[in-house]
Amino acid sequence: MKIAYAAMAWSGLYVASKVLYALEGRLGVTGGPHVSPDSYQAYGPGEVSMAQWANAGSGLFIIAVLLLGLLNWSGRWPRRILLTLHWLFTAMAAVGGVGMLATGLFTDRGGALFGGYCAVWAVLLYLSTRELHRRPTRELRMVRG
Repeated sequence: MKIAYAAMAWSGLYVASKVLYALEGRLGVTGGPHVSPDSYQAYGPGEVSMAQWANAGSGLFIIAVLLLGLLNWSGRWPRRILLTLHWLFTAMAAVGGVGMLATGLFTDRGGALFGGYCAVWAVLLYLSTRELHRRPTRELRMVRG
């Protein structure tokens, strides 16, 4: 279970970065590739901040799913949904890590630092998912008194 807490803390770093960028109205992410000034032309007034707040919300959603994975659920469907979301988050972090590392290593845009962050995030999410998958399902029973 400790690995899930590590994954939540690591996800919290992403959320903090996105909140900072939302407050500043900037595109990008800490350690990510350089964002060209032309990229801002696709956004209207306030839309950059809104996009970053939405990204922060997605990070909070990941934390919530990791937290829900620590609970004992009765029935197969809640567990299957949680496992599916865990695997989806793991895949997204892995793809992001590979993409950012490649961008950082093979272009002059930067992004290798965030790519490394995503690679660690993917490993933490994978280990958390594996832990959830291996944990036996316990039926929750109501106690009548």
